[in-house]
Amino acid sequence: MAKSAGLKSLVICNVDNSSMVREADASILTRAGIEKGVASTKAFATQMVVFWMLSLHLAKLRNTLTTVELAEHISLLREVPSTVSVSDELHEKLRRLSKRYLHGHGFFFIGRDIFFTLALEGALKLKEISYLHAEGYPSGEMKHGPIALADPELFTIALMPTKLLYEKTKSNVDELSARDSTICAISAMEFDKADDFIKITKHKHYMHEFFEMMVVLQLLSLEISVRLGNDVDMPRNLAKSVTVE
Repeated sequence: MAKSAGLKSLVICNVDNSSMVREADASILTRAGIEKGVASTKAFATQMVVFWMLSLHLAKLRNTLTTVELAEHISLLREVPSTVSVSDELHEKLRRLSKRYLHGHGFFFIGRDIFFTLALEGALKLKEISYLHAEGYPSGEMKHGPIALADPELFTIALMPTKLLYEKTKSNVDELSARDSTICAISAMEFDKADDFIKITKHKHYMHEFFEMMVVLQLLSLEISVRLGNDVDMPRNLAKSVTVE
């Protein structure tokens, strides 16, 4: 449709012989390897890295970042692999925590700015493999309807990066807590109103917090799904190739 409208198309994809890559004017391959499961962590992670790199390339072309700032971002990019490594302690904590989130009437994943997109991804993965109702929502818009659902049986997964809008996010979570929502906070900074707290590493940049939280959300969804007895590698109703519009 884009081509028929005379538009140029760029595809970011993992598979070099996919129909999208063949159709597009240009493509960037993420080269994440074979996606054995539908709920693929590496597909999302590599796409995020590609978008980050693409943004830096455009910033260089448009001179919107200085040479020093570009070098700092490239240095941060090189450190991403260490932020997505999973310790046995973290995985065990998430495994034990998962048993508290098997029931209830749904999940809210909330975050601000780029962490809203991560909240959407966390909710999507939980839906795909656990079949529980989950919704990603911008923290700052909770007052417009969704907060009416808050009660002890509503599980709120709060993404609270210390390097990006922490106080604003904290204020939103405070409101949900005041309405008795069950709060699971993910942050490098202790949050006293959280019913459950998942501590991540203190990072110097919010993008590193983003990638570590990404892993936490994926593992939490995985462990909840396993406890429910689901086959996480073959989720029901999902297909790797889409054959309908």
